[in-house]
Amino acid sequence: MDFPEKYISYVRVSTDRQGKSGLGLEAQKSVVDGFVFQSGGKLVNEYVEVESGTGGSRRV
Repeated sequence: MDFPEKYISYVRVSTDRQGKSGLGLEAQKSVVDGFVFQSGGKLVNEYVEVESGTGGSRRV
């Protein structure tokens, strides 16, 4: 019995304007959805971030 590969996506835009417009996020989600579909996998969770990479408290 084969089980589909499970995926978790992370999509990010760096400005509030990009986040509010949805254009950047929607384009990224579309690419992720296409990959998951073509691979026969299953998207089990999604993380979305709208935050600037400069001057914030974000740490890697």
